[in-house]
Amino acid sequence: MGEQSGSSIGEKMILGHMPLIGSSYQSKEKDRELIRKFSDKNEIRKIFETAYKLGIRKYATASSKMSKLSSRHIGLIKEYNENGYNFEVIPCFSIPITLKNKRIDAFKRWATYLKIEKQKTPTILNRVLNDPILNFREEWRKKLPEATPYSGNDLNALKIKWDSVEDALIEFSDLPVSYVEPGSETDFLAMTKRYDLLGELIDRITASGYEKILFGVHHAGETINRLDEELEKFDGYLTPINSMGIMMLPTHKSAEEAIKNTKKEVFVIKPFAGGRIQPSQAFKYILKFKTEGIMFGASTEEEIVEDINAYANATQILV
Repeated sequence: MGEQSGSSIGEKMILGHMPLIGSSYQSKEKDRELIRKFSDKNEIRKIFETAYKLGIRKYATASSKMSKLSSRHIGLIKEYNENGYNFEVIPCFSIPITLKNKRIDAFKRWATYLKIEKQKTPTILNRVLNDPILNFREEWRKKLPEATPYSGNDLNALKIKWDSVEDALIEFSDLPVSYVEPGSETDFLAMTKRYDLLGELIDRITASGYEKILFGVHHAGETINRLDEELEKFDGYLTPINSMGIMMLPTHKSAEEAIKNTKKEVFVIKPFAGGRIQPSQAFKYILKFKTEGIMFGASTEEEIVEDINAYANATQILV
């Protein structure tokens, strides 16, 4: 691979928000540690400024409904931009899918995935039960096998709580947004063929003045093919890509193929699989794919330096 300019780090690398809003994908104890740490704005500032010094100009964030720390994170991004830092922002929000005026149940949602994906992937239950990030969910291995999928009538009756979507879009309106990311509930609407709701979601986002949309997907092997065929007016996907295949569903291979075959933009999430893969190993794998950006999380200044150096070494960029 030929040497690239140092600006490629700023173009490619995106500082993720999950550790900074208290999510480690490792343990409840680690989450509590992160929440304590990043309740102090100065700790977030240290992360932002280290990343900025290393050339990172793109930052992910999330709507305030996703975490108690999200509004603080968003506020700091606004503060830095007011002081001339020129962050680009990729904000995400959960899609508030409802049935009979109540948010859908997470375990029934996953049971519906399993019912659909089992047709092509008989081993899907075992795969998701043993995924280390999914196992982080409370009572995952107990509750998922007991859950029942939504019925066809239920799926036809699904709605989106549009006022909550509007609230999130308004919250992002003061940010220099490059893309908006509706979250991984996208998988559910795609696999249950509720393209009408996804199409309306696209229309509402663009009507709010946002120009580019990336759908967050964890079931790349199913969702990407479906959306490529059924939807227009969106730009691409944010999806896990890592050498362990963690959260690359329904199978590592099917996700890889869908990611390689789509003509839409692809952005990487979970490159280190929640701290389970060394950065140097992670980038060797990720660079096999054509991607527009790599979103990575870090909870210390040292981690950011290590991650950027690993990327620079893998791509022969001069930092």
